Amino acid sequence: MLQRELTREQAIQVGEQILIAVEGHIIERGYTYFSDGVVFNTRVEQGQYLTSDVQGSEVYHVRLDMETVQNSTCTCPYSRICKHIAATFFQMYSVFENPRTFLTRSQQPRRATFSPHLLIPTYKYSHTAPAQQDTASISSALTSNSSVKEWWAFFESWTRNLFAAMESYRASSELLSSYQNVLSVAASWPKDRAQLFVIHANLFHLMKLTQYVKTYRQSYWFLDLVQTAERLLDQLEGTLYFADIPALLTHHQDAIVDTLQLTKELKENEATSLYWIFAYQMLWWMLLKNPQWMQEEIHVLDQLINNENSSAAEKEKGLLLRAHFHVMEKEDEAALQIWKKMSRLNLSFYLSYMKSFARNGEWQRFLDWTASLTSLIGQAETQQYRLVIAIWQEAMQRVGRSAECGAKLKQFLPSSYHEYAAYLYEERQFQQWIDLQMSFQVPMADISLVQVKEIEETEPTLLFPFYLREVNRLIAERNRTAYKEAIKLMKKVRTIYNRANQDARWERYVEQLSAKHNRLRAFQEELRRGNFNL
Repeated sequence: MLQRELTREQAIQVGEQILIAVEGHIIERGYTYFSDGVVFNTRVEQGQYLTSDVQGSEVYHVRLDMETVQNSTCTCPYSRICKHIAATFFQMYSVFENPRTFLTRSQQPRRATFSPHLLIPTYKYSHTAPAQQDTASISSALTSNSSVKEWWAFFESWTRNLFAAMESYRASSELLSSYQNVLSVAASWPKDRAQLFVIHANLFHLMKLTQYVKTYRQSYWFLDLVQTAERLLDQLEGTLYFADIPALLTHHQDAIVDTLQLTKELKENEATSLYWIFAYQMLWWMLLKNPQWMQEEIHVLDQLINNENSSAAEKEKGLLLRAHFHVMEKEDEAALQIWKKMSRLNLSFYLSYMKSFARNGEWQRFLDWTASLTSLIGQAETQQYRLVIAIWQEAMQRVGRSAECGAKLKQFLPSSYHEYAAYLYEERQFQQWIDLQMSFQVPMADISLVQVKEIEETEPTLLFPFYLREVNRLIAERNRTAYKEAIKLMKKVRTIYNRANQDARWERYVEQLSAKHNRLRAFQEELRRGNFNL
């Protein structure tokens, strides 16, 4: 049916937008959903929208905007283009083309592209109860008028057997299930009150996770539990981002004051885990920006730092938190000087600030941070690097420096290898391009033959070191197949030397190569078969 309502050109056009707008790991997960056959009820509406139902942890409803993919929506908690939208795209694409081919293409290095969607937190809080939970069975204990203190007493009661369940079953699943189910308590409350409840439920479960690790795992964070903590923080950020903060501060002052007190108490946690620190910073940054409250907290932190009885660990924790308030007061250099001395802080620690600068249009401030964090950006994991570079390119454009972007990508090596290589090639800076391939020891199999061919036709002598390094690499494999490949490549290189009128240089190279490997009998045989015997 889709084949009659859509065209191959539409599928290809949507695919091009998907490659620009959607992160690679989301495309891969969307392909998995499509392959698992969980996309159904797919249909075209108004000639522009492709709608479907996708079975995830529940059935989610997708509306894919085929004209502007970034306007697509899904009922899942993910606030950007999600795996369910990607799965719906693959359902459409598979009618006209091989979806596996598209997946392979999406996995190739792609230039980072800016979109305002990148600045939106990944998760949004939906003011509805989980369908699988009997809401009435747990909501009777609290009402929308209950205090924060009563909320936390309820959380303690609700999770009294949580650690036992986490020990017996999969810890992350049990904790997340507890968190998601308890949200149904506030499903019928006024939206702003429910948002505050969600913030506290999130903080409580984050603290429970930290306590669990300390009690049962001797502070050893399994990858599964790390991902759970990160997911809770993503949802906390999303709840705060989408919340009506002025309404919360105006109509729920008592609860906000209680939230302030709980946030202050987060300092009592050990600094072995950064997760509570992320939550602490997030709450101050997005919710608790009252100048008087900030000054009171700064005074407490300064006392901790300057107290001669404070341990080294306590002072470091105090400095780490104090630096956050430097940023809030726009004393960025003071904050960065403190944080950069702490080797355990990687790029992810700084991302929430940098995204906030971009949201607020503080483009020069963002650029100042990238200049200060160059080495961390250059060493970052792919997803984080692509996010920062996409925003960086937009910031450079906003301040009138977009022409500098290509050359400045060099400072972000090794993460920027693919983009910097593309820039050098496009600018026909072939010598630098070759030097980059050589320094990164890129094998010929990973180099575009089209690019190599153009350089051969333009400046063939530039390729000599690259080709000869490949010959040496093949010989070093010490097997007959590799020797044959080396000889095949040598024949090609001989032709290029000949065209460059450097036959004498080539003969010296072959003579030296033969002498160097005179004990490799199989290689010497292949040299003779290739008419390279001297």
